[in-house]
Amino acid sequence: MIDIIIGNICSLCAMVSDTISATRKKKNEILAVQIISQVFYGVGTLVLKGYSGVVQNAVGILRNLAAIRNINNKLVEWTLVILGVLLGVAFNNRGVLGLLPVVANLGYSIAVFQCKNNEKVLKLAFIASALMFSV
Repeated sequence: MIDIIIGNICSLCAMVSDTISATRKKKNEILAVQIISQVFYGVGTLVLKGYSGVVQNAVGILRNLAAIRNINNKLVEWTLVILGVLLGVAFNNRGVLGLLPVVANLGYSIAVFQCKNNEKVLKLAFIASALMFSV
């Protein structure tokens, strides 16, 4: 029971952070605040034993750091995308529901790396990703 409470509190903190990121205007600010969200989601998901989600949060942090630092190396970008999919599938312990974070991270990663200067696309991709993660 305590695990559920801790997981939900972490998720609530992450949602607050997500709301703050949605109010940011600059790409780097959006991504930086989302790193905080990823940490909260990661801790909550770990407590709730959703390991594919934890892996996606870790890859998401690395992805956002790469985007913030303007690492425009296609090898790094695609390595993070592929790593997220492979690790997400490998650590999936929730069946079809465990694949939702993998699909969410895949879509958002592609948006971050391909549409990096379009805040509207980033926000829309993030909303789609957040909906899949929330399930």
